[in-house]
Amino acid sequence: MIRRRLVLSAMTLGSLALLPPAGVARAQPAPPGPVKILFCGDSLAQGMFLSLNGVLRRRAGLRAVNGTLHATGVTRSDEHDWPTAARDLVARNHPDLVIFWIGANDFRPLVVREQRIRFAFGTQGFAEGYARRVTEMVTPALASGAKVVWFGLPNMRGAQIAEAARQLNEIQQNAVVSAGGVFIPTWDATSDAEGRFLPSVPLDRGARVFRAEDGVHFTDWGYRRIAALFFDDVDHYFPEMAQSLGRLGDG
Repeated sequence: MIRRRLVLSAMTLGSLALLPPAGVARAQPAPPGPVKILFCGDSLAQGMFLSLNGVLRRRAGLRAVNGTLHATGVTRSDEHDWPTAARDLVARNHPDLVIFWIGANDFRPLVVREQRIRFAFGTQGFAEGYARRVTEMVTPALASGAKVVWFGLPNMRGAQIAEAARQLNEIQQNAVVSAGGVFIPTWDATSDAEGRFLPSVPLDRGARVFRAEDGVHFTDWGYRRIAALFFDDVDHYFPEMAQSLGRLGDG
Protein backbone atom coordinates (compact mmCIF):
# COMPACT_ATOMS: atom_id res chain seq x y z
CA MET A 1 0.00 0.00 0.00
CA ILE A 2 2.86 2.33 0.87
CA ARG A 3 4.55 1.54 -2.46
CA ARG A 4 1.30 2.35 -4.37
CA ARG A 5 1.10 5.76 -2.65
CA LEU A 6 4.69 6.48 -3.58
CA VAL A 7 4.02 5.61 -7.24
CA LEU A 8 0.95 7.81 -7.33
CA SER A 9 2.87 10.66 -5.73
CA ALA A 10 5.59 10.40 -8.34
CA MET A 11 3.00 10.46 -11.14
CA THR A 12 1.33 13.51 -9.62
CA LEU A 13 4.62 15.37 -9.35
CA GLY A 14 5.43 14.49 -12.95
CA SER A 15 2.08 15.88 -14.11
CA LEU A 16 2.58 19.07 -12.14
CA ALA A 17 5.98 19.54 -13.71
CA LEU A 18 4.24 19.79 -17.11
CA LEU A 19 2.03 22.66 -15.98
CA PRO A 20 3.21 26.28 -16.42
CA PRO A 21 4.21 28.14 -13.25
CA ALA A 22 1.48 30.10 -11.49
CA GLY A 23 0.74 33.38 -13.21
CA VAL A 24 2.23 32.27 -16.53
CA ALA A 25 -0.27 31.96 -19.40
CA ARG A 26 -0.43 28.78 -21.43
CA ALA A 27 1.22 28.98 -24.82
CA GLN A 28 -1.29 29.84 -27.58
CA PRO A 29 -1.25 28.26 -31.05
CA ALA A 30 0.97 30.20 -33.41
CA PRO A 31 -1.01 32.55 -35.67
CA PRO A 32 -1.13 31.62 -39.37
CA GLY A 33 1.72 32.92 -41.47
CA PRO A 34 1.32 35.70 -44.05
CA VAL A 35 -0.75 34.80 -47.09
CA LYS A 36 -0.02 36.12 -50.57
CA ILE A 37 -2.86 36.07 -53.12
CA LEU A 38 -2.13 36.31 -56.83
CA PHE A 39 -5.00 37.38 -59.10
CA CYS A 40 -4.79 36.20 -62.73
CA GLY A 41 -7.15 36.69 -65.65
CA ASP A 42 -8.87 39.23 -67.84
CA SER A 43 -10.98 42.27 -66.96
CA LEU A 44 -13.21 40.15 -64.71
CA ALA A 45 -10.25 39.22 -62.49
CA GLN A 46 -8.95 42.77 -62.77
CA GLY A 47 -12.26 44.18 -61.53
CA MET A 48 -12.29 41.74 -58.63
CA PHE A 49 -8.74 42.64 -57.64
CA LEU A 50 -9.44 46.38 -57.74
CA SER A 51 -12.63 46.03 -55.70
CA LEU A 52 -10.95 43.86 -53.05
CA ASN A 53 -7.54 45.50 -52.87
CA GLY A 54 -8.53 48.15 -50.35
CA VAL A 55 -10.18 45.54 -48.11
CA LEU A 56 -7.34 43.05 -48.30
CA ARG A 57 -4.61 45.66 -47.75
CA ARG A 58 -6.09 46.49 -44.35
CA ARG A 59 -5.69 42.91 -43.16
CA ALA A 60 -2.44 42.09 -41.39
CA GLY A 61 -0.39 39.31 -42.90
CA LEU A 62 -2.20 39.43 -46.23
CA ARG A 63 -0.90 40.68 -49.55
CA ALA A 64 -2.71 40.80 -52.90
CA VAL A 65 -0.77 40.84 -56.17
CA ASN A 66 -2.31 42.01 -59.45
CA GLY A 67 -1.34 39.65 -62.28
CA THR A 68 -4.40 40.46 -64.42
CA LEU A 69 -4.50 41.92 -67.91
CA HIS A 70 -7.69 43.23 -69.50
CA ALA A 71 -8.69 42.39 -73.09
CA THR A 72 -6.89 39.04 -72.94
CA GLY A 73 -8.12 35.46 -73.00
CA VAL A 74 -7.23 31.79 -73.12
CA THR A 75 -7.96 31.38 -76.84
CA ARG A 76 -5.50 33.90 -78.31
CA SER A 77 -2.07 32.76 -77.20
CA ASP A 78 -0.69 34.75 -80.14
CA GLU A 79 -1.84 37.93 -78.35
CA HIS A 80 -1.18 36.92 -74.74
CA ASP A 81 0.07 33.48 -73.75
CA TRP A 82 -1.71 32.89 -70.45
CA PRO A 83 -0.18 29.47 -69.66
CA THR A 84 3.29 30.99 -69.91
CA ALA A 85 2.26 34.20 -68.14
CA ALA A 86 0.66 32.29 -65.25
CA ARG A 87 3.74 30.11 -64.83
CA ASP A 88 6.02 33.16 -64.77
CA LEU A 89 3.78 35.04 -62.32
CA VAL A 90 3.81 32.11 -59.91
CA ALA A 91 7.60 31.71 -60.18
CA ARG A 92 8.14 35.42 -59.57
CA ASN A 93 5.65 35.98 -56.74
CA HIS A 94 5.55 32.65 -54.85
CA PRO A 95 1.86 32.97 -53.95
CA ASP A 96 -0.01 30.88 -51.39
CA LEU A 97 -3.27 31.26 -53.29
CA VAL A 98 -3.92 31.94 -56.97
CA ILE A 99 -7.34 33.21 -58.05
CA PHE A 100 -8.23 32.91 -61.75
CA TRP A 101 -11.19 34.52 -63.49
CA ILE A 102 -11.09 34.64 -67.25
CA GLY A 103 -13.16 33.95 -70.35
CA ALA A 104 -15.03 37.15 -71.20
CA ASN A 105 -13.05 37.35 -74.45
CA ASP A 106 -12.91 33.64 -75.22
CA PHE A 107 -15.75 33.35 -77.71
CA ARG A 108 -13.30 33.81 -80.55
CA PRO A 109 -11.52 30.95 -82.36
CA LEU A 110 -8.74 29.24 -80.46
CA VAL A 111 -5.43 29.95 -82.16
CA VAL A 112 -2.60 27.39 -82.09
CA ARG A 113 0.31 29.57 -83.08
CA GLU A 114 2.87 26.77 -83.36
CA GLN A 115 0.77 24.82 -85.88
CA ARG A 116 -0.68 27.90 -87.57
CA ILE A 117 -4.22 26.62 -87.18
CA ARG A 118 -7.35 27.79 -85.41
CA PHE A 119 -10.41 26.02 -84.06
CA ALA A 120 -13.84 27.62 -84.20
CA PHE A 121 -15.77 28.04 -80.96
CA GLY A 122 -17.92 24.98 -80.21
CA THR A 123 -15.77 22.47 -82.09
CA GLN A 124 -14.05 19.47 -80.54
CA GLY A 125 -10.66 20.95 -81.36
CA PHE A 126 -11.61 24.13 -79.51
CA ALA A 127 -12.77 22.24 -76.41
CA GLU A 128 -9.66 20.07 -76.25
CA GLY A 129 -7.25 22.93 -76.86
CA TYR A 130 -9.00 25.22 -74.39
CA ALA A 131 -9.02 22.55 -71.67
CA ARG A 132 -5.34 21.91 -72.23
CA ARG A 133 -4.51 25.60 -71.77
CA VAL A 134 -6.59 25.88 -68.60
CA THR A 135 -4.72 22.88 -67.21
CA GLU A 136 -1.40 24.48 -68.13
CA MET A 137 -2.44 27.66 -66.34
CA VAL A 138 -3.26 26.04 -62.99
CA THR A 139 -0.65 23.26 -62.90
CA PRO A 140 2.42 25.41 -62.12
CA ALA A 141 0.64 27.02 -59.16
CA LEU A 142 -0.47 23.67 -57.77
CA ALA A 143 2.99 22.20 -58.32
CA SER A 144 4.49 25.07 -56.31
CA GLY A 145 2.26 24.21 -53.35
CA ALA A 146 -0.18 27.08 -53.85
CA LYS A 147 -3.94 26.66 -53.65
CA VAL A 148 -5.88 27.44 -56.82
CA VAL A 149 -9.38 28.92 -57.09
CA TRP A 150 -11.00 29.43 -60.49
CA PHE A 151 -14.19 31.48 -60.74
CA GLY A 152 -16.65 30.37 -63.41
CA LEU A 153 -18.17 32.81 -65.86
CA PRO A 154 -21.37 34.61 -64.82
CA ASN A 155 -24.66 34.75 -66.63
CA MET A 156 -24.59 37.49 -69.26
CA ARG A 157 -27.25 39.71 -70.77
CA GLY A 158 -27.00 38.61 -74.41
CA ALA A 159 -28.52 35.19 -75.14
CA GLN A 160 -25.70 34.07 -77.45
CA ILE A 161 -22.89 35.15 -75.19
CA ALA A 162 -24.65 33.60 -72.20
CA GLU A 163 -24.89 30.24 -73.96
CA ALA A 164 -21.23 30.47 -74.94
CA ALA A 165 -20.34 31.22 -71.32
CA ARG A 166 -22.18 28.05 -70.28
CA GLN A 167 -20.05 26.01 -72.66
CA LEU A 168 -16.84 27.59 -71.45
CA ASN A 169 -17.85 26.97 -67.84
CA GLU A 170 -18.15 23.25 -68.49
CA ILE A 171 -14.71 23.09 -70.10
CA GLN A 172 -13.11 25.23 -67.39
CA GLN A 173 -14.65 23.31 -64.50
CA ASN A 174 -13.67 19.89 -65.82
CA ALA A 175 -10.08 21.01 -66.45
CA VAL A 176 -9.62 22.84 -63.13
CA VAL A 177 -11.10 20.11 -60.95
CA SER A 178 -9.20 17.37 -62.79
CA ALA A 179 -5.95 19.28 -62.16
CA GLY A 180 -6.71 19.59 -58.45
CA GLY A 181 -8.00 23.16 -58.21
CA VAL A 182 -11.25 24.55 -56.79
CA PHE A 183 -13.93 25.79 -59.20
CA ILE A 184 -16.37 28.42 -57.89
CA PRO A 185 -19.55 28.59 -60.00
CA THR A 186 -21.05 32.07 -60.37
CA TRP A 187 -23.98 31.27 -62.67
CA ASP A 188 -26.69 30.79 -60.06
CA ALA A 189 -25.55 33.89 -58.18
CA THR A 190 -25.98 35.96 -61.35
CA SER A 191 -29.32 34.49 -62.49
CA ASP A 192 -32.90 34.93 -61.32
CA ALA A 193 -35.24 32.08 -60.36
CA GLU A 194 -35.96 31.41 -64.05
CA GLY A 195 -32.28 31.36 -64.97
CA ARG A 196 -32.33 34.77 -66.66
CA PHE A 197 -29.65 37.45 -66.42
CA LEU A 198 -29.89 39.25 -63.07
CA PRO A 199 -28.82 42.93 -63.19
CA SER A 200 -29.58 43.71 -59.55
CA VAL A 201 -29.97 41.86 -56.27
CA PRO A 202 -33.16 42.19 -54.19
CA LEU A 203 -32.28 43.13 -50.61
CA ASP A 204 -34.36 44.02 -47.56
CA ARG A 205 -33.65 47.70 -48.16
CA GLY A 206 -34.42 47.46 -51.88
CA ALA A 207 -32.73 46.11 -55.01
CA ARG A 208 -29.06 46.93 -55.50
CA VAL A 209 -27.41 46.96 -58.93
CA PHE A 210 -24.44 44.63 -59.16
CA ARG A 211 -23.88 44.24 -62.91
CA ALA A 212 -22.28 46.81 -65.20
CA GLU A 213 -24.21 48.31 -68.10
CA ASP A 214 -22.42 46.08 -70.63
CA GLY A 215 -24.12 43.00 -69.19
CA VAL A 216 -20.79 41.24 -68.68
CA HIS A 217 -18.86 43.00 -65.92
CA PHE A 218 -19.86 44.08 -62.41
CA THR A 219 -20.15 47.11 -60.21
CA ASP A 220 -17.60 47.52 -57.43
CA TRP A 221 -20.04 46.03 -54.95
CA GLY A 222 -20.93 43.32 -57.45
CA TYR A 223 -17.32 42.14 -57.67
CA ARG A 224 -17.14 41.91 -53.88
CA ARG A 225 -20.40 39.97 -53.80
CA ILE A 226 -19.04 37.43 -56.28
CA ALA A 227 -15.70 37.21 -54.45
CA ALA A 228 -17.65 36.43 -51.27
CA LEU A 229 -18.74 33.14 -52.85
CA PHE A 230 -15.22 31.99 -52.02
CA PHE A 231 -14.03 34.25 -49.20
CA ASP A 232 -17.16 33.79 -47.07
CA ASP A 233 -16.83 30.02 -47.39
CA VAL A 234 -13.04 29.73 -47.30
CA ASP A 235 -13.16 27.57 -44.18
CA HIS A 236 -14.89 24.93 -46.29
CA TYR A 237 -12.25 24.97 -49.02
CA PHE A 238 -9.02 25.89 -47.19
CA PRO A 239 -9.62 26.01 -43.41
CA GLU A 240 -5.95 26.74 -42.78
CA MET A 241 -6.39 30.09 -44.58
CA ALA A 242 -9.72 31.05 -43.03
CA GLN A 243 -8.26 33.20 -40.24
CA SER A 244 -6.02 35.14 -42.62
CA LEU A 245 -8.49 35.67 -45.44
CA GLY A 246 -11.63 36.30 -43.41
CA ARG A 247 -15.14 36.96 -44.61
CA LEU A 248 -16.10 39.81 -46.93
CA GLY A 249 -19.71 39.97 -45.83
CA ASP A 250 -22.29 41.96 -47.76
CA GLY A 251 -20.55 45.34 -47.64
